[in-house]
Amino acid sequence: MDTNAHTADLVDWAIKHSRIGFSLQTVTTVADAGETLYAECLGRIVLPRGLVLTAEEFVEDLEMSGRTAAYDRHMLSLAAEWLAHHPDGVLGCDVNVSSILDERDCGLMLDLLKAQQPFAGRLILELTINRPIGTLAIVKTFCREAAALGYRIALDRFGVDHSPAETLLAHAFDIVKIDSVFPVVAHDRPFRPLYQLVGFALAAAPLVVVAGVETYAQLDVAHMAGATHVQGFLLSEPTLAPVFGYGASLSSAPRGPFDVVH
Repeated sequence: MDTNAHTADLVDWAIKHSRIGFSLQTVTTVADAGETLYAECLGRIVLPRGLVLTAEEFVEDLEMSGRTAAYDRHMLSLAAEWLAHHPDGVLGCDVNVSSILDERDCGLMLDLLKAQQPFAGRLILELTINRPIGTLAIVKTFCREAAALGYRIALDRFGVDHSPAETLLAHAFDIVKIDSVFPVVAHDRPFRPLYQLVGFALAAAPLVVVAGVETYAQLDVAHMAGATHVQGFLLSEPTLAPVFGYGASLSSAPRGPFDVVH
């Protein structure tokens, strides 16, 4: 069995046995680290003997296998359950574009969002683009119908992979998240790409988040570039063990995004 299929089977097993949870990482105002916009759900799988796998360790294989839909729906269900017990909380949850490209999967996702509509104002859908989508009708339909239900939509990982400028212009987004560009920018003009990305994103969306901020110097650069918010280990280091879901009780979960362990 290839690695991608093995990972997908592992995720299916974790869903079936309710061994998935999430940690939280806050998205904060760039000028005030104490002001939180929301907290992003970061998937965790708890294996036997307590071994924890982070989303970074399995999501890419899940994407390659084309089997993200069930996982994304499960995470959204967990997010809604958390919100039901945290009336002041606001969460962001990933929706991989491959989870909605199939008409059936898109319908199931929209049905779930309709069922969870009471939480729409406090649940941000972070749309991850991992393939060229151009102006695919099904993606436009999903964005339009989710927005009509009251959900805010963030374009995740703008500036990398298959999130080109035309994608940003083709769909209406409330938030644009720029993936970390700090380790890969040229030494002679170290932050010019970030300035360009932030400027372009601000022309299309009111809120722009620079992710991957790990130092105060990077925080300063994000601020100077014009970003409205930042995310990263500098201001919010998520726990390895889930704070909600498998292995975490309601009583031990944070009361809201502001209470995430840093």
